[in-house]
Amino acid sequence: MASVQNAVEGGLQPTVNPANTTTSSDPTSFRVKQVQISDLLALRGIPPPPPHPITTIQPNRLEEIKAVFLATYAPAIDKFFETRWFQDTALTHLLANAQLMAEYSALIEAFNDQNLSDPNVIARLESFEASVVWSSMTLCRHVMNVSNGSHGQDYDLLAASKRLDVIESMITGEHLDSNPLSQFPPRDPPTNPPGLSDQLAQRSLDFWCAIGHFLTLHDNEASSAKEIDDTLGRCRTLLDTFENRDVIYSIAIARHLGQRWADFPRSFPQPITTNEKDAGAKLYVAQKFLEQEAGGKGTTQVIKRICGMVVRSWFVSRE
Repeated sequence: MASVQNAVEGGLQPTVNPANTTTSSDPTSFRVKQVQISDLLALRGIPPPPPHPITTIQPNRLEEIKAVFLATYAPAIDKFFETRWFQDTALTHLLANAQLMAEYSALIEAFNDQNLSDPNVIARLESFEASVVWSSMTLCRHVMNVSNGSHGQDYDLLAASKRLDVIESMITGEHLDSNPLSQFPPRDPPTNPPGLSDQLAQRSLDFWCAIGHFLTLHDNEASSAKEIDDTLGRCRTLLDTFENRDVIYSIAIARHLGQRWADFPRSFPQPITTNEKDAGAKLYVAQKFLEQEAGGKGTTQVIKRICGMVVRSWFVSRE
């Protein structure tokens, strides 16, 4: 497992040249295009490999896949979505997914490559891992789609699938017609008065609800400007030092403010100030944070790869 953690430690390189600065452009003069998840998996412009052939997986490799999933990926996805479903339930669905099992087997082989010191090998590995991470995250959606409502009482499955929808919309540039996380209930009825755990759980729900609401607001509508700022401001008050929330909030900031600079992300706004209310300063901080998370500072492989996909989206959406 050490190889899984260490092989990609170098991560993605920053995309910004500090010598390049630009001033804000007219927010109405530059529009980014919506992209597909498949566009974002080529983290450094190198696409992941095509689907691997489905073959019989030997017992030893099967145990390796289980161990890697339960130790590395399931906990990290749950941490990102603030759920329990992937650790508690997803393994059964992974084992039943022959194609994804083939990808995990090939990923383990890739982590054992003798040429992991080669930057090109690492770049291909990052894209490959991103594709496996995303496919793993979508297991909850697949289960919801094939269940015909029979899993309707599974709180964590429902939460994970709805939060997946929100994250996918966020990083592909899509808007939502309605907020799927509006009035989402707590997992357990709160005590009276609410205890600390109840309050923390409610803050989690409030954060995700605010992110969902943000995606229903359109930047090109003047009437939405204050509501967008207020919604992002509310998100900021609910971060609570959670890495996943810092990442998601930063993605929202970059999505909202990045379109104001035609050269984003290749150059950053100027002048840079320390005023946290300054749009340029907000964008600069969000961009640098996400690039650093993608470049190796993310505490999980899931965080690193999601941030890598976000960085990739900035370029693909402007091509």
